[in-house]
Amino acid sequence: MDYLLKEIAVFVRIIELGSFRAAAEDLNLTQSALTQRLKKLEEAVGVRLIERTTRTVAPTVVGSSFLPVAKRMLVQFEQSMEDLNTLIRARTGQVTIASLISVATYVLPGALKRFSEAHPNVSVRIFDDPEQEIVGRVRRGEAEFGIDMETAERDPEIEVTPLLEDRYVLVFHPDYPGVPDGAVAWADLAELPLVTYGARSGTNRLMHDRLAGLPRTGKWRYEVQHLSTLLGLVRAGLGVGIVPTLAMAGQEEGGLLQRPLVAPDMRRTIVLVQRRGAELSPAAEILKAYTVEACRRFAEAG
Repeated sequence: MDYLLKEIAVFVRIIELGSFRAAAEDLNLTQSALTQRLKKLEEAVGVRLIERTTRTVAPTVVGSSFLPVAKRMLVQFEQSMEDLNTLIRARTGQVTIASLISVATYVLPGALKRFSEAHPNVSVRIFDDPEQEIVGRVRRGEAEFGIDMETAERDPEIEVTPLLEDRYVLVFHPDYPGVPDGAVAWADLAELPLVTYGARSGTNRLMHDRLAGLPRTGKWRYEVQHLSTLLGLVRAGLGVGIVPTLAMAGQEEGGLLQRPLVAPDMRRTIVLVQRRGAELSPAAEILKAYTVEACRRFAEAG
């Protein structure tokens, strides 16, 4: 058939409003244009669809049967256009996220590779930030979602979804003396010079909270602000460091060894954060799903 959806829309609105004049006003058409569209539809189906008198407008028997079909066609078309727009929005544009540096370095590349293969025209901006900045970026709308370290302080504006548990380990150069074999108790660190994070670091705060009851936990010799700096000093043999396992991905090939820390065991929870009630863009939803899957695989791999 050669009729179009706009002709079907005219038929439906005339019946729904019970008036040619009201339907013409609703569709922003002249009554003449409205009548021509209805005539085109009736010629296409080969039968009258509306009976019109000086006082009433009503569907014919065929028109009554066609009305629910016509409404369904319009709804399906609108849904198809919405699905198409969603697909287009997911395949173009830009997504901005915030992430812990360790996650951005060792977990996100796998998710981004899958995403870029499926959506090559979408650009991704990553704020690879320290943990104290990630929630703020998400709250302010600078990032659609973030990958952060869970803290005791909860922000009512932020929705938190746990992704994986990340255990802390002792990292050291293979030639560094005095590191015990096997698991290392925190008390054993008393005689080892530590390369530690600054006071603003979430790892630093977590260490102080967990170790407050121990009589001796060692003294720091170097304080740095970034993971890459800490690993660089440890690689140079200037001391030992305490880092999450996630940060050690690939480091053994880079000349560093690690030992599990015990008594007490210390872990951080990696979480996904987004504004409560906020709707992500279609592309961000897809990237979020890939990121969650990458974190799950990393956790399963130990």
